[in-house]
Amino acid sequence: MKRFALILIFFSLLLPVAAGTASAAATTLAGRVLLQVESRGEAWYVNPLTLTRYYLGRPLDAFNLMRQLSLGVSNHDFDSWNGIAPSRLTGRFLIKPQDFGRAFYVYPLTRRLYYLGRPADAFDLISRLGLGISNADLARLAVAPGSAIAPAAVPVGDQTSQSEKFFPTNAMEQAIFKLVNDARQANGLAAVVWDDRIAAVAREHSQNLATENLALVDENKICTYPFIHHEGTVFGLHHSERLNNRQIYNFSGSAENIALIPLVKSTSYISDQNELPVDCQAKLDQLNQAYEIKIKNLTVEAEIIASVKSEVAKRTELLNEEKTIRVTETTWYGETEAEKKTVNGWMNSPGHRANILNADYTGAGLGIARVKDYIIITQVFVKNSTCGHKTGPCCEKTGFYPYCYIPLECANLICQ
Repeated sequence: MKRFALILIFFSLLLPVAAGTASAAATTLAGRVLLQVESRGEAWYVNPLTLTRYYLGRPLDAFNLMRQLSLGVSNHDFDSWNGIAPSRLTGRFLIKPQDFGRAFYVYPLTRRLYYLGRPADAFDLISRLGLGISNADLARLAVAPGSAIAPAAVPVGDQTSQSEKFFPTNAMEQAIFKLVNDARQANGLAAVVWDDRIAAVAREHSQNLATENLALVDENKICTYPFIHHEGTVFGLHHSERLNNRQIYNFSGSAENIALIPLVKSTSYISDQNELPVDCQAKLDQLNQAYEIKIKNLTVEAEIIASVKSEVAKRTELLNEEKTIRVTETTWYGETEAEKKTVNGWMNSPGHRANILNADYTGAGLGIARVKDYIIITQVFVKNSTCGHKTGPCCEKTGFYPYCYIPLECANLICQ
């Protein structure tokens, strides 16, 4: 029986498609590989010629599609590019007929050429270069004629034994937020007020972690190695920087709670190998403890980000080495159970509990992203301020010059 456990960490890219027409969204995403982080990580490719999307399916299916849509290039032209394709080929798959049919992908953000290799290698590469996207934003992109169809989600049922189950993450965000406020009020504190802007930042961090974890979890492996962390590698190292980078400045204090919650209660499986029981949780705990020790000793941002990426690479390798199993039955948690597990876990962890029960915090936002059989929950708390923040008025106090929060300075009574 495969077992899963709650993972909690204390401290403290999905890039949302901008509002607009479907064609504008498709143009922005032309040539990108999109990952459904609110579902099971299904991968889609946006053809830059037609601005429609193709479902990539399994590695071999994806590889065959890449070759089907590829453009042939000569060795002479290819070598003249020095590793960077011309802009007209942004997002295209290329094939070299004169070089045994070797295939390449032109990454849209840099136009760098990536060799695709074997089907499994190609699928892993494009997944790592993929962009997380919500189901709602994905639905705005037309499916290409002839594209394979992604498996449909299974309707919600609290206790099922289906191969896949849908979880309403938007509703769960509100439910968990309410449970957090219930805990505050039960301890004599005022409820924090929901802030859509903060929720968007929290959700974006969850989605970035979900994209990262696509390579770390696999229900067909005896053990998996999911990884959550507060250190951001996309739009800010710390949660306060992520708030600032999304133009949120009106706070004088903040904190962040994160949780990784399994959606599967239990599984039954068949393995082709006779083996002794494996304590997957002990192996995962050991990895988490080693990472926490290592990250505490780092202060340089570049070194911290390198450490995060190194940890992801290490866990990916460990997962690839795990024994493959065939799942025969899955029992899921209901969403209410998952919501309660999140807040109960936080309240039983001293650091998380302190954040929830901090009377100084007045505003908050919470965001969830799904990665296969897990959800990642991020909640950010803030102490709202009316002065001292960037672009806000300088704070004034009798007997003191007008001032701002470090490192800002007061100029013409405005913090800059």
